[in-house]
Amino acid sequence: MTDGVLGVIACPMLEDELLWALRNDKETKTVCLAENDHCASVREKMDYWHIPYTMVKESDVWNGTFPKEGYTVVIVMNDLALHAQPKDLQAKIEDQVRLMSEHVDSIACYYALCGNYGWDISEFSRKNGLKPTAVFRDSTGRVCDDCVGVAVNGGAKYLELEKTYKGMFYVIPAIAHNWKAFMGASDEAQKVLSIDKEILKELGITDEESYMRWLFEIGHYQNYLIMDTGLEPNEEQFHADLAAMEKSIRLKPITIADGWLSLKPSETIYRTAKAAIGGD
Repeated sequence: MTDGVLGVIACPMLEDELLWALRNDKETKTVCLAENDHCASVREKMDYWHIPYTMVKESDVWNGTFPKEGYTVVIVMNDLALHAQPKDLQAKIEDQVRLMSEHVDSIACYYALCGNYGWDISEFSRKNGLKPTAVFRDSTGRVCDDCVGVAVNGGAKYLELEKTYKGMFYVIPAIAHNWKAFMGASDEAQKVLSIDKEILKELGITDEESYMRWLFEIGHYQNYLIMDTGLEPNEEQFHADLAAMEKSIRLKPITIADGWLSLKPSETIYRTAKAAIGGD
């Protein structure tokens, strides 16, 4: 029987992995979700999966005034656009871990390296005397590179993926569902769109979508790789998202072969974080 608080800091790109873990953890628990501008999608999916939860103010999470009885999981979702600037993302997550550490017994950080080579939030917490913090790791214990790395169990498998499926845009369900935000969050996209309109017109760029098409074209991309992790609750929605994305970016679909995808990092992060507070 677990008695304590598990804090979760999560990116929308990895919310399906979080909900999979909560669904498969049969222990009775209280789930608290922080109300902010980034929780709509995970809230909709918790309703779909019939995961009971209580909405709390985000400020209540940081000051520790959320419900704490038995086993409690308190979740804060972040802005997807954080991935556009890796160093800003790192600073934000480290600040959040510091704040949350005062009011929980363990933390699960649903992020990968996200462009921050050598970053390990678990080590950051340990060195700063904060609560144990778990992050996505591959089978060797290395922090996964990104959300696609999480889907294939990172490390050597990711390198093998890049050699096998060269010059393709990798698409897991969360990318398909959030593809406009995922592609348009880049500061680089905003900089390009702010230059002389005549130059943009000559390049065929009028908005974020045409900018992404232009990038794929100059990179000689022809295909996107469908990586169905099986975690998206609504398969019809997944295929509708893929169709809308395909219409915009104009790449042709290829489905990844069997044997590539893995839920091991998703299982490990939750189990490790829960075990740190005496959970099963």
